[in-house]
Amino acid sequence: MAIAINLEYKPYVALYRRLSDGLRKAILEGRLQLGEPMPSVRELSESLKLSRATVLKAYEDLRTQGLVVSLSGSGTFVATTLPGDLGDLLQERFREPEPRLLSAPDLHLSERGRQLYDVGYGQLQSHVHVSELNYGGTPHELSPAKEWKALMLKHCAIDQEDKVAEMVAPMGLMSLRQALAQYVMRRRSISLPDGPESICVVGSKQLRLELIGRMLLNSGDVVAYEEPGYPENRNTLMAQGAVIAPIPVDEEGLSVKALRQLPTPPKLIYVTPSHQDPLAMVMSMPRRQELLEYSAAVGAFILEDDFDSEFRYGKPVLPALKALDHHDCVIYMSSFWKVLYQSLRLTYLIFPRCLTKPGQLAKAYLERHLPLIDQLALADLINDGHLEKHLKRCQRLLAHRRQSLILAITRYLRDYIEPFGEGGGTHLILNFKGGFSEGQIEAAAARSGFVIYNTNSYYLGQAPEAQFIAPFGSVDPDTIDGIVKSFAVNLATGAH
Repeated sequence: MAIAINLEYKPYVALYRRLSDGLRKAILEGRLQLGEPMPSVRELSESLKLSRATVLKAYEDLRTQGLVVSLSGSGTFVATTLPGDLGDLLQERFREPEPRLLSAPDLHLSERGRQLYDVGYGQLQSHVHVSELNYGGTPHELSPAKEWKALMLKHCAIDQEDKVAEMVAPMGLMSLRQALAQYVMRRRSISLPDGPESICVVGSKQLRLELIGRMLLNSGDVVAYEEPGYPENRNTLMAQGAVIAPIPVDEEGLSVKALRQLPTPPKLIYVTPSHQDPLAMVMSMPRRQELLEYSAAVGAFILEDDFDSEFRYGKPVLPALKALDHHDCVIYMSSFWKVLYQSLRLTYLIFPRCLTKPGQLAKAYLERHLPLIDQLALADLINDGHLEKHLKRCQRLLAHRRQSLILAITRYLRDYIEPFGEGGGTHLILNFKGGFSEGQIEAAAARSGFVIYNTNSYYLGQAPEAQFIAPFGSVDPDTIDGIVKSFAVNLATGAH
């Protein structure tokens, strides 16, 4: 084990003592952890160009101070507890410091830096990602682990020299883009006149919005955004300098009537038509046509986030907005992290024809390298039919879990919540009535183990009182009835 030790020069101080002082400092600074093995005498002797006798004497000095212990046959270790005031000093050093946040102007940041600072700070205060909810994705036990592992192992064995050229493919591997072109044709009715050329694979879901923002938005440009809407994507657009215009949604989706009332037409319109996030309604076909006509009339681009389009329950799947676009104004984006793995961060965009060339050039600037093995495995997963078999299996299991949750809610909470909408995806929306405060609802949920979370962060303006998301991807049909019953009892007793 190598460790950097500064042998501070001190006249008339023996070399072994200077070494023991340096090691003592490393222990107190946490560079050598309590209970951790010390570097071997030989390693320290060679790295510092000191005699073994000097190192041994330094270690003996540390043993005398109670900082290290020697175990016969195992070596020398940092003590698990430090003597006297040294233990208090170590605790004090590693006590969590009080956060010291300067305002953005005090940091002398650029205009863009101030935007990033303000948006990032706001996001810290109202983050929607909660690990125990699996970030809203399908449960790990439903992931196609066996097939994915086999494909990853297959491509780990590739001759890297044969793949060097493919490693620099800013738009993504052509084999993956071809697979995606076929996939969106089958599943989302999207035809691509230029084939896979307009498809862009991106390494993270936030980078795709960074790419779109840099291409289309100047500081102060208006972005029409669903209200409520997914906060992280909204924050990313705000960090580009966009002025967010919250547009209400009704039972048919984004209100085009409200769009027409904007004093300045938007440059970009963000929508989740397949499954409004978070309210779960599906944009009607007449509303889709109306939105496309409005966008073409004012020269705006529509950013279609095809969120949760994979799972529908008892209703036909409508084609994507992109499939209806005859005005070349829809930018389509989707990903697989919700249906496959949290760790699979690959996402993709489909540009309108007018933006394909600018998009290719911008992407080559922002991101040239993508994970090669993940791309190869994903292409095979799609081409071999594993992905759609997985989606079919998940649809069946999620439908059962969803129905179990709905039955339990109907049985015990029908007097406490508004009726459900049609919904889809992997969660339900619960609108509580009866004057319950959000604190009462959250306390009752915590006591009963009922997993719900507030929608407040989805609203840019005033959020409705007592609106909650109830994910059902991880619901256990055998226990959910008892959990919801307990929640109802706790809610009723907590209100009095």
